Amino acid sequence: MASNECVSILPARQELIKVYNTTIQVIVEELMLKKYSSYPRKIKRQFVTQKKLANITIDKAVKAMASKSTFLLLVLVGVSAINLVGGVSSNVAELERQRWREKLPEVAMPETLVARLSPLSLTQLQYFAAGLKKMDATSFDAHQFCRSAGLICREDVIFRLESGSLFLRHPDEVEENVFVDKDELRESGQMILPDLSPSKYSISFLPTELAEMMPPFSSANVSQLVNLLNIPSESNMSRSMLETLKICEGSGVEGEVKRCSSSVEDMVEFVVSVLGSDIDLFTDPSVLGSGQRVTITKASKREDIVGGKPPVACHNFMFPYGVSYCHSIKGSEVFDLQLEVVQNGEKVRRNATAVCHYLSDGAGGNQAACHLVYGEMLLWTPKPTHD
Repeated sequence: MASNECVSILPARQELIKVYNTTIQVIVEELMLKKYSSYPRKIKRQFVTQKKLANITIDKAVKAMASKSTFLLLVLVGVSAINLVGGVSSNVAELERQRWREKLPEVAMPETLVARLSPLSLTQLQYFAAGLKKMDATSFDAHQFCRSAGLICREDVIFRLESGSLFLRHPDEVEENVFVDKDELRESGQMILPDLSPSKYSISFLPTELAEMMPPFSSANVSQLVNLLNIPSESNMSRSMLETLKICEGSGVEGEVKRCSSSVEDMVEFVVSVLGSDIDLFTDPSVLGSGQRVTITKASKREDIVGGKPPVACHNFMFPYGVSYCHSIKGSEVFDLQLEVVQNGEKVRRNATAVCHYLSDGAGGNQAACHLVYGEMLLWTPKPTHD
């Protein structure tokens, strides 16, 4: 091997070993995808975008290598080395974290959201982007895409009404104990907690590059989405998709701004557009007291946001890929609570947060729709102001 020509990209042998270990999985994936013919042009683009940090060219590499698979190995290791040296993300999840840090440097990404980042490698991202660009359901490998991207396409799901729109529905249609009585949000108040169990479905968000290539998010395109992802047309998932799309494209309630996001980047963009970047993020994955009747031992309203920017709440909707319904309703209030629950036969206390939205009752008054923040729900608020 002409090492001076082909391996000068690597600053040291130690770096080569690190890069090699982290790229073996990517290489195996690429070999299985059998997309050899696309590599030279694709890799040339990557080298150009890295502004020639490497002292190597595709032409020199081709001459030095005896086989295409060896050439692939060198190129992938080389690209990973460039990324390592230049501080560039080596997978989609890290890229999503990096973009989050750029927008919200002082806000930690919650673990419930980290768990739903895309599991794709950058090479898989490029491969599936090329397939989606053709937008041909007959040639697009939906099974491989759904499996690799952490989506749910063929597995059926339980059909349910989405919590973000429940206040628009008749009480008989609403899952039990989702709402809490506003009058009970006080010391000695009582409520029955909803089922706090984690969702049985783990569905990843799409990276923004793929989310923007999917058919437009509209109920008019539900058939196109179902066909593209090879989802059974009469399944609960297809029903859930239509339900989600209708809610997302609906007009909402008076004083509400909302957006349905299928990528983490788009969700953050919406939240920042409403609240700015000086914000706090609250989540509560605790299951303590799930389904129990509990007593409120302390309750206080966050006065610092009254009259200011209303909070933004983000709810997950059922869809083959992650969809977050984020909305902000004028006049909404946030309550910090301390609850007394039972754990292993003993009374213990835990903190909780409730949000109240005030909706027009059509007769000139307002009706309170209050719910706890729990599970994968996200609550964004402006940072408190201190005199």
